[in-house]
Amino acid sequence: MEEIGAYIEANRTSLEAWGMTVCDEISKAHGDLLKVPAAVRVKDPQSARGKQIRKAYEDPVRSMTDLVGVRFVVLTSSDLLPIRTALEQSSNWSALQARDPAEEIEKDPDTFGYQSHHYEVRSLPAGAESWCCEVQVRTLLQHAIAELSHDAMYKTTRAVPSQARRLVARSMALMETTDELLCRAMEAVRESDAPGLAVQRVAAELTRTLGGGDARSLVEELLSAYATEIDGHSAEGLKTFIRNNSFVLDKLRGRQDQGLFAYPSAALLSYWLVERLERAVITRWPFPGSKAELTKIFSDMGIAE
Repeated sequence: MEEIGAYIEANRTSLEAWGMTVCDEISKAHGDLLKVPAAVRVKDPQSARGKQIRKAYEDPVRSMTDLVGVRFVVLTSSDLLPIRTALEQSSNWSALQARDPAEEIEKDPDTFGYQSHHYEVRSLPAGAESWCCEVQVRTLLQHAIAELSHDAMYKTTRAVPSQARRLVARSMALMETTDELLCRAMEAVRESDAPGLAVQRVAAELTRTLGGGDARSLVEELLSAYATEIDGHSAEGLKTFIRNNSFVLDKLRGRQDQGLFAYPSAALLSYWLVERLERAVITRWPFPGSKAELTKIFSDMGIAE
C-alpha cells in the first residue's frame, strides 16, 4: 500500500490539473452565479496521514475522495441547480453525488445541520487509475455557517458544550428561513422585471443591424423612468409599433452620429414611448443632455411637443 502523504507529493501536479479541469468547465459555464471565486485545493499530506490513522483505509488512494477538491459557492439555493446539473451531465467525467442535503432532510426533518452538496467527480475512463475531485456546491449562507461552525465545533480540544451545539443548530434553522425568504424576494423581483427585460430584448433585436454603442444602461434608465407604462404586453406592442412605423429604423440609420441616436435601441424605445404617451414623456424624460434628440423624435412622429 502506497504511503498517502508521499503519493500526494508525487502526484500534486496531476491532482491539481484534474481539479482545474473541473473548476474551469463549471466556472466558464456558470461563473456569473459564483459569489466566491472557485479555487482548487490539493489535500495537505499531513492531513491525509492523520485521516489514514483515524480511518485505516485498505486503499487510501482510492478511498480518500478529497485528495483534490473544488468548492462552488452561489448566492441562494435557487442558483444551486445549474451548477449541479452541469456537474452531473458533463461528458468529461463521471459524477457521483456523495451527499444530498434534501435526502438528509427527508430522512430527519426535525434536525438542522450542515448543508452542502458533495460530488465525487472522477476522470474518464473510470477505474483504478482515474482521478477523483471532491466538489462541494453550497450557498453563501451555507458557506458562512459551515466555516464558522467548523472552526467552533471541530477545532476544539474539548467536548463541545450542548448549548453551543444548540446555538449552531438554531443558526442553521435561521439560515434556511433566510434563504427561503431571499429566494422568494428574488423571484418577485424577476417577475416584476420580466416585462421590461422582454422589451429590452425586442429593442435590441429590432436594431441589431444598426450597430451603435452599448445602450443597455440607457435602456434600463428609460424602462425605470416609465416603469408604470411597461407591462406583459409591451414587448408585442413594440413589435407592432415598428411594423406600423418602419420609417423609424431609417431615421435611426441616418442619425447614428447624433447623441441618443448613437444608441439605436434606446432611441427606438424613445420613439415608441412618444407615440404612446405623447407630451407626458417630457415630464419624466431621464436624459437632460438629449432634449434636442427628443424634439426630433416628436417631429418625426408628427406630435406637438
